[in-house]
Amino acid sequence: MNTLISTSKFRLNRMLRQSLFAGIISAAALASGWAPDLYAQSPSLVFGAAAQAQEISNAEITSYARSVLGIEPRREEAMKEIKGMAGGSVPRIVCNETQGINSLSGGMRGVAVNYCQQAKKIIETNGLTVSRFNQLTLLQQRDPAVKQRIQAELLRLQQAGNQ
Repeated sequence: MNTLISTSKFRLNRMLRQSLFAGIISAAALASGWAPDLYAQSPSLVFGAAAQAQEISNAEITSYARSVLGIEPRREEAMKEIKGMAGGSVPRIVCNETQGINSLSGGMRGVAVNYCQQAKKIIETNGLTVSRFNQLTLLQQRDPAVKQRIQAELLRLQQAGNQ
């Protein structure tokens, strides 16, 4: 009986990890598909927020693009570390959902917290709040014109060496 319960718990935990992996919001929810060569089909660790339709300045687009370019290598590194610790599957991690982060094992939790702190610092260093960064992320997913502006700025920054 105990073996059956242990096996069921293991399967449930494994299934939950796999389901959460499938539900990872792309950065790119940070990048969610708007830079296919860089971010296509990549799972993400992200902050959650609701988008608000507002005028988006060129400076905000540049700040957003710089933030994404700064965050992406750290996100990839964190995902790789967590994947190794989790045995191949990566749980869904949203930086402002403390319950999800707290449910991770110690090592994975440490990697996720470190990533989230780094991402927040990068966003703020580039002149955005996390809230505004998240708004822009959701806006680019819904508005092709915003998406195009961000893609163009990402390309410009990459060609200029991310200055």
